[in-house]
Amino acid sequence: MSRAAKHFNHSTRHGQADSSTAFIRKQELRRTRTHRTLVTILMVLLLLSVLAGIAAFQLFRDIKQIKDHEEHTLSLINSFRDDGVLKKADTMDQTIAEAQSESSQAEKIVHGPLISMIAHLPVYGNDVKAVQGMVDAADGITQETLPQLSSITRQLSTASLNTQDGQINLKPISQASAQFNKTNTGVQNRLQTLKSLPQPKIGFVNATYQESIEKLTKVSDKINELNNGIQVLPQFMGESGERTYIIVAQTTSESRSGGGLIGSMGSMTAVNGEITVNDFHPNSEFIPLGGGAEADAESIFSGPLKMSFDIRDLTAYPDFSQTAQTVNTRWQRSPYAGPVDGVIMIDPVFVQEMLKIGGQVRLSSGTLLNGDNAAEYFSNTIYKEIPILQQDAVFASASRDALNNVLTNLDMDKLMKLANLIAPLAKDRHLYLYTFHEDEAAHFQGAGLAKNAPESEERPEVGIYLNENNPSKMDWYIHRKTTITRTSCSSRGAQTYHVSFSMTNEISQKDLNEAGWYILGGTLPFTQSGTALERILIYAPAGGSISNIKGGEFQQATLNGKPLMTGVSSIPPNGTVTLEFDVTTSDKATSDLMLDQTPMGRTDPGITNSAGPCPVQKG
Repeated sequence: MSRAAKHFNHSTRHGQADSSTAFIRKQELRRTRTHRTLVTILMVLLLLSVLAGIAAFQLFRDIKQIKDHEEHTLSLINSFRDDGVLKKADTMDQTIAEAQSESSQAEKIVHGPLISMIAHLPVYGNDVKAVQGMVDAADGITQETLPQLSSITRQLSTASLNTQDGQINLKPISQASAQFNKTNTGVQNRLQTLKSLPQPKIGFVNATYQESIEKLTKVSDKINELNNGIQVLPQFMGESGERTYIIVAQTTSESRSGGGLIGSMGSMTAVNGEITVNDFHPNSEFIPLGGGAEADAESIFSGPLKMSFDIRDLTAYPDFSQTAQTVNTRWQRSPYAGPVDGVIMIDPVFVQEMLKIGGQVRLSSGTLLNGDNAAEYFSNTIYKEIPILQQDAVFASASRDALNNVLTNLDMDKLMKLANLIAPLAKDRHLYLYTFHEDEAAHFQGAGLAKNAPESEERPEVGIYLNENNPSKMDWYIHRKTTITRTSCSSRGAQTYHVSFSMTNEISQKDLNEAGWYILGGTLPFTQSGTALERILIYAPAGGSISNIKGGEFQQATLNGKPLMTGVSSIPPNGTVTLEFDVTTSDKATSDLMLDQTPMGRTDPGITNSAGPCPVQKG
């Protein structure tokens, strides 16, 4: 081989070696870069995981702190349902300051950068928005509503509610009512905003959200009840001119759908805070003035006891609007006829509650009645101790004294107690306040102070009304228990409930032996002595239905344009009758099913509401 060839071959080999070395170096460099990239990625991922862990830990800690602050805030807000807090300015201010501190801390955390960022993420962002919304609602109440309540109660507590000549000074009450109405509107709006938030998916978040709705609903209901009471008082007391009301006294011991048999009627006048309760007159004066009813009522109440629909039976209508109009018609046929602005109806429980406010009264017999014994006395004892022809006069006298004691020397304590009682007593049908003035109706019957049979699809009620068909006073002994259990929910919004309604005759053997015919009845052919015989009306919720009735035979009927089911039940001494049926509400229902019933002679309505497998989606 020539030298040139050898040189070429050597050079070629050398070139190949150089190329191999370069390639190897490039490969090693690439591997080094790849390794560095992987290390960098791993470090970034590690850093992100650390940051995510820190964020998750921070989020968990924030949510826990929010939960603690929110629960404390809600408990403090909830304390304002206690009348004692509202009456003590210093206690109220301390509670408000503590609630504001708790809610402010929750506000600061819930609107911090981390939680605000998560609120914009899909899926669970709605949970965060719900948390923010419920904290905002509670904070708004602590920062605005509670101070407004404090201001109103301070004004009322320092104002003179009586004039020099003994009249009620309506000016501070009227001023407070305007402020209270504004406060109430704010609370109701906040609650509706809270209810409209998307329902959280995370279990413990949803639990806190539902607790917020529950507690704020109870507080808003309390404020709404107080507002209704305070709004109606100036109008009721003649702020806009003289007002005359018919007062109807009824006994729940002889039940009628809306209360009981009417025993007497009187009147009262009110003008600019001056109240005069006039004489009552026994039903015997009004019975000759006529009776009769529409064909549907005549048909339903045709037996076993055929009701004449004279003054005694006018509460057989579950719609008080019908009762009030008919009472006025009969009144205008009497010697006491004249301009009437409305109708008030009261029962023994109402009188007892008034005695708790105004103090005890002594009857001409020497019996001392107070806030504990009056309901039983007028529902049972009076029929044993007082001659029949004197009973209505005794009840009327005690009612007049009880009302006068409340309205005389009115002060902040009496006013708040009265405002607190009006709505609950009306809800349970122990009190009716009905006005014929359209411009005032919103704060009377429009505020639920004169109930009718179920008529709201949004706030569903099932109506169960009793009418004693054994002429007697046996309903004092009939104790009722009702259990309402939600059983299913429709995606459209309707709810289904199972209702168990029981009536037990708890008359003692002593009363069976000694009470006498006026209490025990037993006039043939109606029923045996000591046995209650009830004509029962059952109304489905407005827009809803009733099915699967067990425990009696019921037929369909219509009264005042509303469909119902009616039947008769006989309840012997120590016997129990139980009715079972299912109720489905309208798709528009926004609250749980409630019971509207004929009032008993006691404050406990005997109702148990039991939640089922799913909550009502309140809107």
